[in-house]
Amino acid sequence: MSVRQCHHHGFTVSSVETSLQFYCDALGLEVVRVSERRNLPSYDRMLGFDDVALTIGILQHPQTGFILELVQYDNPQGEKRSTQNTWVGASHLAFEVDDVDALHESLTTAGYSCINPPTDVERDGVVVARGFYALDPDGISVELFREFADVTSR
Repeated sequence: MSVRQCHHHGFTVSSVETSLQFYCDALGLEVVRVSERRNLPSYDRMLGFDDVALTIGILQHPQTGFILELVQYDNPQGEKRSTQNTWVGASHLAFEVDDVDALHESLTTAGYSCINPPTDVERDGVVVARGFYALDPDGISVELFREFADVTSR
């Protein structure tokens, strides 16, 4: 048996509604649906809690079909923890964008925080990409970059 494909990436968020503003309005993903999941024994079994109550936002990138799932735990209540990249188990998304500098300006103007300003990524004296890390409303890192050379094979 093997994995067939990556289906989606999910984040637990404090508020699906607030996160939609960042991922849709600021980054351009589109809402597929927002739904509530309550009183479903299969969710209790799958997640390992009693009386699970969730609000779920399913988003999709309009060109690539990439799916992002945002999960708000209403019961049990979601808890905040450090989302710093150095924590084992931390996660981030990386989106390739057309204009790194314009997107950085747009996000900071809209009041979103960024870990760093747009930065050139150099390998062996060659600029292979330009990017920065933004923070979503819950402090989850989102890498936004423009690739100039193949960065995955080097």
